[in-house]
Amino acid sequence: MSTVIVKIISALYKIPLTSYIGATGRGYFSIAYNLCLPIHALTMGAFPIAMSKLVSKYNASTDKMKISALKKAGNKLFFFAAFSGLLVMLIAAKPYSELISSSPKSIYTIFALAPSVFFCCLGAGRRSFAEGFIDMKPTAVCQIIEAVFKMVFGLLFARFSMSYFMSTYYEFGTVLGVNYESERQALSAIYPLTSACSMLGVSLGGFAGYVYVSVYVNSHYKMPKPDKDLTKQMYNELASFSFPLLFATAVQSVSQFFDTSSIQYALTLCDKSALSKAYNYFDSDIFTYVFGIYSSCLDFKNLIPGIVMALGVTAVPAVSSAYESNSPKFNLLLNSILKYTSILSCFGGCALALFPNEILSLIYGNSNGDIAKWGSDILFYLAITVLPCCLASSCVFCTQSLGLSKKTVMPFAVSGVLRVILNVILLPKMTINISACALSNFAGFLIILVWNMKIISKNTGAVFSIKDIFVKPVICSSVVFFAVKFIKEAFFTQISSLLTLTICAAICAFLTFILLLLFKCVRISDIISAK
Repeated sequence: MSTVIVKIISALYKIPLTSYIGATGRGYFSIAYNLCLPIHALTMGAFPIAMSKLVSKYNASTDKMKISALKKAGNKLFFFAAFSGLLVMLIAAKPYSELISSSPKSIYTIFALAPSVFFCCLGAGRRSFAEGFIDMKPTAVCQIIEAVFKMVFGLLFARFSMSYFMSTYYEFGTVLGVNYESERQALSAIYPLTSACSMLGVSLGGFAGYVYVSVYVNSHYKMPKPDKDLTKQMYNELASFSFPLLFATAVQSVSQFFDTSSIQYALTLCDKSALSKAYNYFDSDIFTYVFGIYSSCLDFKNLIPGIVMALGVTAVPAVSSAYESNSPKFNLLLNSILKYTSILSCFGGCALALFPNEILSLIYGNSNGDIAKWGSDILFYLAITVLPCCLASSCVFCTQSLGLSKKTVMPFAVSGVLRVILNVILLPKMTINISACALSNFAGFLIILVWNMKIISKNTGAVFSIKDIFVKPVICSSVVFFAVKFIKEAFFTQISSLLTLTICAAICAFLTFILLLLFKCVRISDIISAK
């Protein structure tokens, strides 16, 4: 539920934010996040899983002294990881913004985002400790606090900074003391500054979340004081358990980093004049502008894997516990996680693919009509290729929870290479351009998904139900897509986008519900048995 709330808040936040900073500003915003995400994943991907796993292990044996030692050792380890992440972010800002993204002005946004890496990592250490007790409350509340602070203060900082810089320009013709001949030139200088100001809200949210979760854990989990030798022993165990996870996460992060960076690099391989003409945008920031449109569409697509990822996150202690205890529910639990991930993904993608223009026009029609105009096709292709992305995430979480993290390295490496190659080859072709990202993501995540399913099957003996995980959800969502598409084109071509979206979405939801029951995709008994 918290994941759904956070994704809704994030969507609500980015819509007015994009209205303030435009597609070009969103480009700067997204470039900063693209550098942050692999560093964020490295500092928060391996250690929290290891912490929750070991706390769960010693909690099962009621060894409070070792749990207390883990808590103390974890605080030290997470501080080191947080500081390292912050340092890397600051050092990498200049070369990344200039050499890879070809957007030197994005350095301001990167600097503003850097503190969030530090505080979010520290907060993750506290949250993962509670997760080891299967206590998800601090994680849920912390995520919501971070999202609310990001939205409220990010929008306030963006609005007031934009108002200040524009009023200064209109009054004196300058931005930070520099004269500009036209409003377009002034905006080109203002967008990176307002993007950086809005990013300060993210860092403030990370700090607020860390404060909350620290207070929660310290007040709810009072532990006896461990001796130094035991703390050192737990530190070594935590570090050794984290190492294979860290290595696997590093490969995943590098793979994702090169994938996103290759998109930015491949855009610079396009003919600049042809790209400007295609998007009717004649400015030196054309590459950042196109990337900003893509990022705006990606917000809606990412709602789907972001929501279904909750299944993967909660699977870590549940799958691990079921497997280690030789529970007969293990196979059922594994299939249920992937099946419901598939159902949510298919019908989420179906909804986005049916109404890309209506959604973008409704959100950005008044403030940024260019996003609605150029982004509809991009969003459509992202929507119909979302399934492997969602399933791969949940499957990888399951693989890691079974202690098989080392085996996930190769599929991520192969997937990353394939995505980079496809981006560099296809994206410069103006006939497909930025929409090529959907194809490269589909191919890359499909490899990760199939490979990880084989890893789990080979090492645990689990048997996957291809019919329940793939066939039924895909058939049902395809039927819904074509049925609603026919109804939409036959009866709703002459009415407003909002009315079309409302009526057709209701029809889509009704047909989805009926088909899920008819095809027996959803069984209440599965949920009861999984519990």
